[in-house]
Amino acid sequence: MTDKTRRKELGYNYAHSHRPMGVYRIVNTGNDKMYVGSSLNLDGVWNKHKFMLDIKGHDNKALQEDWNERGEAGFRFEVLEQIKPEEDFVADVQELKKYRKMLPDMESKWLEQLSPYGERGYHKQK
Repeated sequence: MTDKTRRKELGYNYAHSHRPMGVYRIVNTGNDKMYVGSSLNLDGVWNKHKFMLDIKGHDNKALQEDWNERGEAGFRFEVLEQIKPEEDFVADVQELKKYRKMLPDMESKWLEQLSPYGERGYHKQK
């Protein structure tokens, strides 16, 4: 197998493999306040949050204020629960839809368990 063929195969396999999916939290290490969320791409969502916070464009204003004061070093990213995919490869968008439907219930469970509201977190009580 040539290097070019091998690179193509690796690229195809990466593009059609599952990313880590599930529920995460961002924790302020100074006061333990947390932000809880869910994503079909846990690796990518942390990068997205950091980017938005770094450009001062995050939609959660309280989290943004604390990030402005403390910077990235004042926070940690944790995966709370992951979805174990039933298949190894993503054949089409329909497969991802079933996992997307699982996320709201998983996230709600963690929001209820951790209560990241008021002094404990960056969420507004519903």
